[in-house]
Amino acid sequence: MQEHYLSLVAQGLLQVDAAQQQAVQALNYLAIELNTRKEKGTGWLALLFKPQPLKGVYLYGPVGRGKSMLMDMFFSHLVTSHKLRLHFHHFMLQVHQDLAQLQGQKNPLKTIAKQWRSKTHVLCFDEFFVSDIGDAMILANLFDALFEQGVILVATSNCAPAELYKNGLQRQRFLRTIDLLERHCNSVSLFGLVDHRFAAGKLYRHFCVPNDIDWLKAQFKANSLCNSKAVNSSGTLLINHRQMSYLACYQQHIMFDFMALCSGPRSANDYIALAQQFKVLYVANVPVMAKHKNNHQLVQGVEDSYQRGGNLAELAQLDDEARRFIALVDECYDQQVLLVISSNADMQALYQGERLAFEFARTESRLVEMQTWLIS
Repeated sequence: MQEHYLSLVAQGLLQVDAAQQQAVQALNYLAIELNTRKEKGTGWLALLFKPQPLKGVYLYGPVGRGKSMLMDMFFSHLVTSHKLRLHFHHFMLQVHQDLAQLQGQKNPLKTIAKQWRSKTHVLCFDEFFVSDIGDAMILANLFDALFEQGVILVATSNCAPAELYKNGLQRQRFLRTIDLLERHCNSVSLFGLVDHRFAAGKLYRHFCVPNDIDWLKAQFKANSLCNSKAVNSSGTLLINHRQMSYLACYQQHIMFDFMALCSGPRSANDYIALAQQFKVLYVANVPVMAKHKNNHQLVQGVEDSYQRGGNLAELAQLDDEARRFIALVDECYDQQVLLVISSNADMQALYQGERLAFEFARTESRLVEMQTWLIS
């Protein structure tokens, strides 16, 4: 892995970055150890000279520092097929589904850990971030069971282990999770002055400012190769047993108004379904979110039971919609589904609140990266 990284630097495809090189060393050591142990197999000599347990790697730092790129590089250099890379949100979604099926059984988290161990030896989490109390309360026992099964964890996060779930409800019960991460993973900081998102300059290939619905429709028509009639063929789509209104739909391209997509009874499961069905999503009228402070009570997660209406210019406080927009961008990014957006605000100004500023930094970073994507 290290040779590959240095080759990319020598070719000028990556910039010299001291923090990245430190992370590469940690990942390279782990990859070599895992690959070596894989080659030795499980013969009697391997059992006689049982090696010491390996520590995973926990990469943390701000957006634009190359965390996901380095983890992908590590993942690709593992020779074992018993490896799995997934978004942390998807992992927890599966865990909660498994818990529901195992309800009433003794030690369900140990059963779940054994199930995961049967599928993988190396578990790679992208965007490790804990905000949900339901996740926070089970992670200690879950990780304890996973590490007991010998699962190696490699994760990326915007914050150090000690900063996870900061100011969260009942955080005292989460501290054991932090201790487990620090004992079973080598934490490597990727803090630095260079934001690698802008190595090629700021691009706005798939983002229109100011908001222009005609521009968005023109993009839809050109990219989907549809006729003019299809561009204006609004309708509804059934997603997870609920109707979702769209502005245009043609083959694997679909256009939504922001409020139809991110307001009302919408959840991450809806965005997972959309990302599995379409390859390009067009979103019109994306507003500035959380422009002013107020005492609006936030809903846990991304789903709630009301629908906002009114003039977009009057809807300055949109924290709930911002949560759903974050979930939408995460799902599209993870499944390589392009978002084409029309908004009156620049990418760096879409969210102007405080409550979700940390989470939205990741969203902004992913939107920036999407500008380099090509439509296949």
